[in-house]
Amino acid sequence: MQPRHLPDRRPATARSGLKRGALAFALAASTLLLAACGGGTDNVTLGINAVVGGQPLTATYVPGTLGTIDLVAGQSIELDATEPVDWAFSVDGSPLFGNGTTVYYGGLAITETAVSPSRVVIDTAVTGPYVSPVVIGLSATSTIDAALVANIDLVVH
Repeated sequence: MQPRHLPDRRPATARSGLKRGALAFALAASTLLLAACGGGTDNVTLGINAVVGGQPLTATYVPGTLGTIDLVAGQSIELDATEPVDWAFSVDGSPLFGNGTTVYYGGLAITETAVSPSRVVIDTAVTGPYVSPVVIGLSATSTIDAALVANIDLVVH
């Protein structure tokens, strides 16, 4: 015996109410899924700490603000993020440079060395006369949540 399909005898308003309820449930579920897939800062607290001349700086640099650190030519700075980050550097707006690269800008040599996924050292050395100041732009993008980017200008005098 074949199953019989009976017509839906509920009023049209009851059927549309079920559709609205299912739509509301689907929207709520998708909102929760999107909230869980990054773009937020609930569990991620990116911060950058710096050490110059063996002395830690008191400021922690965080996403959403541009930090500025003054250096004297010849000094080194160690930057340490609170989580793994992708580091990017440029000198006075030059193209980005990466790990192990030395950039010569006028009479200033600037070398970037990655120590770990969260730590980097920038060394500066005077190689001749240079025009002061030289600005080294740095950004640290969280590898956990790419929406979190901390920006710091290192100003070498």
